[in-house]
Amino acid sequence: MKDNRDSLERLFNPKNVVIYEVTQRISFFVEGFIRQGFDLDKLFLISKKDNEILGIKCHDTIEEFPEDTIDLLILSIRRKLLLESLEYILSKKQVRFIHIFTAGTGEFDDLGVQIERNLKNILDNHKHTRAIGPNCMGLYCPRGKTAYYSSFPVERGNIGLVFQSGDLHSKMIKFGSRRYNLRFSVGVSIGNCIDIQISEILNYLNQDNETDIICVYFEGISPLHKNEGKILFNVMKQMEKPVLFMRGGKTTRGQSAVLTHTGALATRNNIWNSIFKQSPLIEVPSSLDELIDYTYLFSHYITRFKNKASIYYPKNKRALVIQWSGGFGILATDTLTELGIELPYFEGENLKRLREIFPVKIGSLSNPFDLPWITHRKEFLNLTKAAFDENIDLVIVETDAWRNRQNERFKNYYSNIVELRDYVELKGKIFIIILHQYPSESQTAYNEMLRKDNFIVYPTIETAAKAFLKLYEFGKKLDKKNEEDYKFLS
Repeated sequence: MKDNRDSLERLFNPKNVVIYEVTQRISFFVEGFIRQGFDLDKLFLISKKDNEILGIKCHDTIEEFPEDTIDLLILSIRRKLLLESLEYILSKKQVRFIHIFTAGTGEFDDLGVQIERNLKNILDNHKHTRAIGPNCMGLYCPRGKTAYYSSFPVERGNIGLVFQSGDLHSKMIKFGSRRYNLRFSVGVSIGNCIDIQISEILNYLNQDNETDIICVYFEGISPLHKNEGKILFNVMKQMEKPVLFMRGGKTTRGQSAVLTHTGALATRNNIWNSIFKQSPLIEVPSSLDELIDYTYLFSHYITRFKNKASIYYPKNKRALVIQWSGGFGILATDTLTELGIELPYFEGENLKRLREIFPVKIGSLSNPFDLPWITHRKEFLNLTKAAFDENIDLVIVETDAWRNRQNERFKNYYSNIVELRDYVELKGKIFIIILHQYPSESQTAYNEMLRKDNFIVYPTIETAAKAFLKLYEFGKKLDKKNEEDYKFLS
């Protein structure tokens, strides 16, 4: 057991960084540090070919590094020189953390497998040195001013990422930040996991004050750490934060792809089914888009409760849906019902009470509401407030873009949905706007307006409903875990 196994902060927040060997081909690493505002006096580049990269001086050897200890070493070297280079560096400097960028190891061929064994032996002999990789893109942490791409946001957020795929990790950040304005606390593309394991990163993120939700893309366990399965399962059972877990290699063919990507040992579906039942993890389908959709709702929702004693997760699956046409209402009813969301049907005394507020002549008050002509009137607000009660945890308003957002009709409508949103969220419930996507300047402008005013906006009812159900599922799992902990303590 290494002395610094429980202390990964310097990995994500290094005080100095060495890139060995840097070339123009991997100058994106340097661009990432520059964009994040890392202290360039502490960014040390070693290159045998270039005198400078992006205006930063390059050095010939590791001996020129002016400090005794390297916090983070990014090792980008051909695989045939990897072992020799690592041993040489460790003979000259103390190194806290290494990001082994080099690919073509355990995922590639038998020689690569042997290289990984030798890498592990070298690291085992240096008890104060830890490593991620090989075959990984590395680190992204706005508070540590580290990133491997300049396109990553500089703002700090509340989402932690642990991915065994560098490209999926990059696309999660890129697509999530641009689609939903997601912001991240810590992200790591961890690769083949010859040293630092996913369980360690999860432990770290579970204790990290800035991280509220964790996303994992998992392919399997390194053959060099066969006990990691048991360790990982024990860690997952103890997680207190939502963990959205996407697993690669569910199918037999997919497991073959895993072997050629990270060289990991994929685990069987029946084992994972048992793990998901016994832990608070939320399983995500094999879809990066769905992972991003779910993360958006979790991140936005949990942020609302930051200054409160606890988070109120949905207790039921009942929804009120407000639209502008009967056809959309029928489609919404079928979609939500098939997914398992309940739409309480207003009839009898309840319907009579609503009609007393406003006797609708065109449309419907049965749920979904079909209110095509009164969204800008006070009656719209009064009706929707009257229909909402404590047993409804989700309110969905399906709308369209407004071309003219300066007239009184739109201003009154917008004032209504703002007040309705605040009313619903004050009671700890969820309010979602559905704004369909299509090429349009007015759609883009209205979408930006809604997001700026902190609305949750999804492109389809199905997308919103699936995200809501994952939030509901986590709440149920958390209740079960708390009950079991209480029984254990008593």
